[in-house]
Amino acid sequence: MEDLRDYFDLHASSWDEMLRYNERASDLLEVVSWFRLAEGDRVLDVGTGTGILLPLIRQAIGPKGMLVGFDFSFKMLEKAKLRQCPWGKILINATVESLPFQSGIFDQIICFSALPHFPNKLRALLEMVRVLKSGGDLYIAHLKSVEELNQFHRQIGDPVAHDLLPAPEKIWSLMRESGLKDISVVNQPGKFLAQGKKT
Repeated sequence: MEDLRDYFDLHASSWDEMLRYNERASDLLEVVSWFRLAEGDRVLDVGTGTGILLPLIRQAIGPKGMLVGFDFSFKMLEKAKLRQCPWGKILINATVESLPFQSGIFDQIICFSALPHFPNKLRALLEMVRVLKSGGDLYIAHLKSVEELNQFHRQIGDPVAHDLLPAPEKIWSLMRESGLKDISVVNQPGKFLAQGKKT
């Protein structure tokens, strides 16, 4: 875990350029359109990294919403802090296995480009579901399919070579085991989206 934290800290300053996020504004807008965000929602951005989605999420939930981003990489959060975000944001340095929030406070939880990096994916999902309100939605999203993403991580090498996104049926099973209902999984070139509802 420390190797992974060091890796993200090391690459934080060049992360957006490395993943070409600055050239992909329309793709990021599309990602946010996948989520059923509403004015006034309380949203948790899990593994926010450099906060690339924060301004877009903030626009969707408006001034009455609450936006929290957390990441275990302090250097990534330093980058996220610099990101302009109307009506503000809250950034927290934490790990997904032990979220520093009371149960049932978020309307929506977004996990964008982060799940492969969690060693215990079921435990991570259980924690996310714990802090999700009844009736709230959890989203796992990537701008690559499972196959594309896993190949990309293998090409990068250590320490992320083995940080793989499970097969769609495994993701479905993990989400079900974590207590989510109405689960759907889309896996196609350039898009992975899994979503489920807490009842």
